[in-house]
Amino acid sequence: MQNNNEPQNNFSEVFTGENGKKGVKLPNGRVIIPANYDEFAYTYSDFIWDTRPYVAIKDDKCGLVRPDGKGTELTPFVYETIAAVPEIPNHFLYKKEKGNRFGIMAMDGREVTPCNLDSYSCDGQTVYFRSGNHQGLWQWVIDELLEPIYDDIEVLDIDEPTLFTLNGEKGYVKVEDHSFIPASLKATMDEDTWHDMLIECFCDQYLDILD
Repeated sequence: MQNNNEPQNNFSEVFTGENGKKGVKLPNGRVIIPANYDEFAYTYSDFIWDTRPYVAIKDDKCGLVRPDGKGTELTPFVYETIAAVPEIPNHFLYKKEKGNRFGIMAMDGREVTPCNLDSYSCDGQTVYFRSGNHQGLWQWVIDELLEPIYDDIEVLDIDEPTLFTLNGEKGYVKVEDHSFIPASLKATMDEDTWHDMLIECFCDQYLDILD
């Protein structure tokens, strides 16, 4: 990516139309977004310009616009900020209101998480986030979201099921229906049944376990 005030070399370029609004064109002059906007947050190189949407600004609000020559709008213009996330390929952080809380957005404009997150970290194929005193996760490879309702989330080993604490009780969470399995149930099951159940639970390397 490139900020608009940096020297441009083989990058898509912001231009001003006759109406005073701004659009985006390629170095060869081809317009990929019509001049309908007040500004753009950044531009992309000519290697990736057609693989992701642009963050456009209109009436001091941000939205995502597709570089398809028509400027198809993927979101309404209701966001305070939208910014790319280096740790999560092809996704954005967004804010709906002024403040520190944010959410995660997909390239098609879908809000993956609510805009109530305080912090996040990305570990392999899993994004862990905190909202207030609670934690949640999103496994972006398989697009499974757990809302931030857990007291704690622990990855003891990437090949072992993720350990959750819910209302003071430790346990595991099934991927299919997000049901909570108390760790205390292990004492009531034989080892094979317990193992088979844990295979169905969230794990930092969930897809690898199934393989």
